[in-house]
Amino acid sequence: MDEDKAGFLSSLRQFGRKWLVHLIICIGFIYVFSHMSLMRPLIPKPFYMEYVVAIFVLLFLYLHYLLFIPKFLLQKKYALYFIIALGSALVWSCCEVGFLYSKLHDFFYANFPSEIQFELFKQDIITQSMRNIALLAFFVLLGLYENAVREEESMKKESAKQLHLLHVKDRGKKDCFIEIPQLLYCQQVKNYTHYYTGTDEYTSLTTLKEIKELIGDECVQLGRSFLVMRHAIQEQNDAYITLRNPSNPGEPIVLSVK
Repeated sequence: MDEDKAGFLSSLRQFGRKWLVHLIICIGFIYVFSHMSLMRPLIPKPFYMEYVVAIFVLLFLYLHYLLFIPKFLLQKKYALYFIIALGSALVWSCCEVGFLYSKLHDFFYANFPSEIQFELFKQDIITQSMRNIALLAFFVLLGLYENAVREEESMKKESAKQLHLLHVKDRGKKDCFIEIPQLLYCQQVKNYTHYYTGTDEYTSLTTLKEIKELIGDECVQLGRSFLVMRHAIQEQNDAYITLRNPSNPGEPIVLSVK
């Protein structure tokens, strides 16, 4: 159905915008990581290993972003998340430094006594743990920000519903509140939905299905492209439906049923 397709494309577009930002973050992180010695252990290694370690650290960060932050931090289990964050940062740093040192075993064996090797290993673990915690703090702030945005959107929709308003975002991402008693009908054209009140018109990426869920029984769907408010209907038959026109009462709005 066109409505299902529009809903899928709308969700895909929102998903794409979000993960495009994350892709830019990943590319920027790998670039900075490979060009700044402060971001990685100060030991000689093949050039490609800088990228291997950068991806290794990104896996650690996104493990928190996708799993631990939503499951623990956003559920207000702060003490548990704090323990997980510190423990995982230490374990991850040990694995990272251990991986690098294992690749350079011959180099260390030939150039440093075992006591110095241990001190270098310990120093690198502390340094990389602090780096991982600092980077993790950025992803925590990102997760908290996204959660705050979701909660704000949910509150706006709930408040609008209580005030008998329809909350939508226009093409410019501007919040619009439409008084439901003034709304006549909605029309879906490709990926966009147009809202008509008789005096004003709004456009957003919201699908008819989502609008119907918000408005409920106050509307009726007309084919695949129209959602008509019951209070606006003057006449209806198998061929067309007539709506009142507040801006010009003498010329009602006629929509084809087919």
